[in-house]
Amino acid sequence: MSTNSQIAFAPQGNTIVVAATTSAPTGVQALVNTRFSGQETGQVRIVNSGTVIVHLGVGSTAAEAATNAVAATAGSPAAGIPILNGTTQILRFPAGAFFSGLSASAATVYITPGQGI
Repeated sequence: MSTNSQIAFAPQGNTIVVAATTSAPTGVQALVNTRFSGQETGQVRIVNSGTVIVHLGVGSTAAEAATNAVAATAGSPAAGIPILNGTTQILRFPAGAFFSGLSASAATVYITPGQGI
């Protein structure tokens, strides 16, 4: 028997682009298409097509996402989630979350809302 966490990833909304750079941009919201809103799970597929690590900031507002895009350092935890260059990940966040990114140089991150792995 399949559950949402065991099925192949199924997109449920448009892909957004986060243009990560040395100064985190205003957050962009990843919305689920209206016809899927009753099934909205908060899962997103994240693709870092850049050549550098992106510290992904997530928040309930655009400003909060930009504020949370911070790189952790030794002895200084931070809210930014490191997304390795050239990787694809599926993670779960609150539905309707905003995303921003901080990186050492320009990197493009694609985020698609949906469900599955």
